[in-house]
Amino acid sequence: MKILFIHPSVELYGADKILLYILKILSENNHELTVLLPKDGELVDYIKDVSSDIKIVIDERLPIAHSKLGLKDYVLLPKKIKQIEKLFSKNSFDIVYCNTLATVLLLYTNWSKKRICHVHEIIENKILNFAFSFLLRNRTKTVICVSNRVKNNLLFSKKYSVVHNGIPDLAKIEFPNTVSDVVQFALPGRFMPKKGQWYLLEALKLLPKEYLKKIHVTLYGSPPPNRLEYQNDLEMAVKNSELESVVTLKSFTSDISQIYRYANVILVPSLMSDPFPTTVLEALMFSRPVISTNNGGAVEILDETYARIIFPNDITAFADSLKYYVDNKEKIDYMGKLARKKYEEYLTVESFKKRFTEKL
Repeated sequence: MKILFIHPSVELYGADKILLYILKILSENNHELTVLLPKDGELVDYIKDVSSDIKIVIDERLPIAHSKLGLKDYVLLPKKIKQIEKLFSKNSFDIVYCNTLATVLLLYTNWSKKRICHVHEIIENKILNFAFSFLLRNRTKTVICVSNRVKNNLLFSKKYSVVHNGIPDLAKIEFPNTVSDVVQFALPGRFMPKKGQWYLLEALKLLPKEYLKKIHVTLYGSPPPNRLEYQNDLEMAVKNSELESVVTLKSFTSDISQIYRYANVILVPSLMSDPFPTTVLEALMFSRPVISTNNGGAVEILDETYARIIFPNDITAFADSLKYYVDNKEKIDYMGKLARKKYEEYLTVESFKKRFTEKL
């Protein structure tokens, strides 16, 4: 089959990685694959590594749906879609596959009669939710959601499918979870308030000094391209909280083993409804226990044998969970082994391949 994938970004965060795994699955079955992207970037090289046969098309005119679109942008959308529609001829693909709702506007092209949307988002704005849900109902053959939380958020979703992601086993070398006098926590993710970095700082400020001496947190990431000021805001928040000896900021790295090998516990304290955070899957793969908020898809694969699950904005519960791991260092390695067991049973890329191909 000839399949066109439309993807809105070129970095290596959750949905970007899942695209790579899907491309690998389908390239092994000799499908003819094309990927349409809005610009060049790190993801492009990784797509080439999946298969040199994958055709990559870059067009900056690609209309991306995002929260900052104004009325003028929406008025111009039909014109933009008509312009970019000239990239490919009518019905030139067997399937058009929109990866994330950010590319859902391309469902209006005539490139294929079969359209699939893989939804990685939870849309909390009721007007946007209705608009996206209406589009999906009327312009798609198949809708795949990354979690039940994502599916239940959409309207008209009874016939939509849930396919929990899976990831390749990158823990080829086992990294022992050796805890020293200081428990190492890591929070990988976009630097933005809704991802929980500021929430973490408030929790740390509740801890007595004797606990802060036994904790170190590394924040891995970068701000969204349209909110670069978050980098400085976060650095200043750490400084103003007098936590510079406790919290370190580092740029996100594509070699995720460098994140997990030095961490004892992974933090996923999203204040937003995180659809199905890849960070959780990676933590379980690397045998690391987790602290996670309960307002997204993560709770569908977590239990308290290897995770502390808290409510968003419950600063006291977050602080208590940090203290729990300091007070129970001897349990961290065992909890990590239980996390790894969950990964092996349900979250491998082989498990994902089986679930995904059944719905395609």
